[in-house]
Amino acid sequence: MSKKVLIFLVSPHKIWDLDPKYPKLLSERFPELDVVAARDKEESLRHLPEAEILYGWSLPEKHFPLARCLKWIHIPSAGVEDSLYRALVESRIRITCSRGISSAALADHAFGMVLAFSRGLAVAIRDGSTKWIRTHFFDADPMPVELDGKTLGILGFGSIGRELARRGRAFGMRVHALKRHRVEEEPLADRVFSPREMEAFLASADYLAVTLPLTSETRGILDEKRLAAMKPTAVLVNIARGGLVREAALIEALQSGRLAGAGLDVFEQEPLPADSPLYRMPNVVLTPHIGGLHPNYLDRATSLFIVNLGRYLKGETLLHEVDKKAGY
Repeated sequence: MSKKVLIFLVSPHKIWDLDPKYPKLLSERFPELDVVAARDKEESLRHLPEAEILYGWSLPEKHFPLARCLKWIHIPSAGVEDSLYRALVESRIRITCSRGISSAALADHAFGMVLAFSRGLAVAIRDGSTKWIRTHFFDADPMPVELDGKTLGILGFGSIGRELARRGRAFGMRVHALKRHRVEEEPLADRVFSPREMEAFLASADYLAVTLPLTSETRGILDEKRLAAMKPTAVLVNIARGGLVREAALIEALQSGRLAGAGLDVFEQEPLPADSPLYRMPNVVLTPHIGGLHPNYLDRATSLFIVNLGRYLKGETLLHEVDKKAGY
């Protein structure tokens, strides 16, 4: 009996539509497979009980009992926290993710937020550039600063962190990184801190970029105590996951002046509730979880899936396999 590959990437947003060439390519390259590209949720559920391989955003917990033959899920995003419920974690189903396909885009987005604060662009955009120019000509408030010599702290030093470090270095910034496993030498960082040195790391940063995965260990890692360890002149940039930062503590720190600013692409609740104080704060830049977007996103994710599919069929090691208990 042939292995059934179920592709379910239907989304209301056109950017996530999978090019029809890919299911066709899979069928041609792997004729021994039964490839089904589901057009809607109902079709996906009809085929799920016979599927051995699933390429999709997640397997919802309520549908897990249907996945009787499933052995492997490939997820086209880097984060997999939505898939790590107990039944799936304890099962023999393997999970791979698409880590690395948006590292450059996320680093660009994070550094764009750094520049928005350092050069006063956040104020100009929020106030309206015409008003800003008329009232602040040669009298900018806040005064723009140079990034040369400033410290970029990167919390989590994987592929995104390294791309961000390259951008910081190009602007003459010192790069401080915090890694789970400290190393003596890291070519892209001027100093590497261990988790035990968290407070010293936070206190050293003029701009703190959060690039960690969201796991049970990292959820809420930036709480009231750790935000208080940061310089009052510092800016926090989060392009990873909203759950890494205690949002109420962040809002209080921004309102009280214990933190100069925040650039946020992700939030504890998404979409960000309409009554959130973050919308009205002059020292905050918000974007709607778009940091990883780029025109080649699904092409790269699907190309990675195709490579992994070949490896799976040969019994070889899969790329970017998730440690389900660790969460990444």
